Parts: sequence; C-alpha cells; structure tokens
Amino acid sequence: MNYYYDIMANLEDNNYMFYEWDESDNIELIKKIPIFQVTTKVLKDFINNDISVTNEFLDFIHNKTKLKKETLEYLALFASKNGAIIIEFANDGTSIARSFLQVSDECNVLEVLYTIPILKMDYKILKKIKYSKDLRIEKKIKDFINLEINTLYNNKDLEKIVFLYNEWFYKSKNNVAEMIKDMQNKLKLGITDVELKIYNLIKLSYNNV
Repeated sequence: MNYYYDIMANLEDNNYMFYEWDESDNIELIKKIPIFQVTTKVLKDFINNDISVTNEFLDFIHNKTKLKKETLEYLALFASKNGAIIIEFANDGTSIARSFLQVSDECNVLEVLYTIPILKMDYKILKKIKYSKDLRIEKKIKDFINLEINTLYNNKDLEKIVFLYNEWFYKSKNNVAEMIKDMQNKLKLGITDVELKIYNLIKLSYNNV
C-alpha cells in the first residue's frame, strides 16, 4: 500500500476546482491517504462519472485514511500523469464525494507517481456528472437574485420590484411582468458588476431589517 501525506481536500458532491472552494465548505487536512496510480482513461472516467468499485477494493482501503483526530472508512487518492482526484466511497462501493487538489498538492502528487505502479482498476460507471457552465459563485448569485425576484412577485411587493429594476437597468417600465422577464433574461447572460451590485443590495436590505 502506498500513501500520501498532508493534503487538503474539499469533499463535495460535484467537482470543484480549488479556486471555487467556499469558506463555508468543510475543507479537511488529510494526514494520510492511500494513493493509486491509474491510467489517464481511468482517471477521466473517475472525474466525469459517479462510479462503483469492488468490495475487494473497499476492504483494501478500509480505515486507511487518517485525519488529525479521526479515521475515514473509504477514501483514496487516484492520480495519473494528467491529474488527480480524491474520492470517498459508501460501504456498497459507490462514490459519494470527491475533491480536486490544490495546485501545490497536485504538483507534489505527480512528482511521486514514478515510484508507484499503475493499478488495474475494476469499476463500473454509474452515471455522468453534470457540469454547470457557471462558476460556483456565479450560480450562487443567480440563484439568490432569482429567489428574491420570485419572492417579491409572489408577495406582490411591486415597489421593491420597481426599485430593483431601476437600479439594474437605469430605467423604468409600467408592466411588472415585463420587468420580471427582463431581469430573469439578464441573469441568463451571466454575472457582471451590475448583477453583483443587485446581489449586494438585496443582501443589504435583509441586514437592515
């Protein structure tokens, strides 16, 4: 068994690059974790899909991952010359969480691969992981603004809808439905400084309540 030591992980349902890690995430310093070199194809499958591994592999890695104060049951670090990923498995072998690495950690992992033989993995692809075109923070902002727009509309708070629209587009309209449509369509185009301003205005309005 080969191990890697002292590596940061942010285990989530989806793949998030290190620059999308959020301060609210449960980021852990893993003190010790099994490491396996796999082929580029296998790594690509692991990154792009939820997978299932054998009971034999689960037994092999069982309780081998150590944090500072606890042990994790089924966790492993997989790497090829083209990248690396940490995956956590349930006790039936299905992948339940995953983490990309920080740049420094990934570079160090790739340096030690030459000492580790390539493992022939037995696994099944369960389903493809859906990727969002938006960065994580962009999706968070879009969802937050959309929720506010829908809440204001459902509560018939026309005054606040008009206020947001004026701050957003620097003009006014008489038709509320058209204003809602304009705002939602604008969010589909992406996040700019204007949308960020609206996001902060909405947050500030709740902080002042």
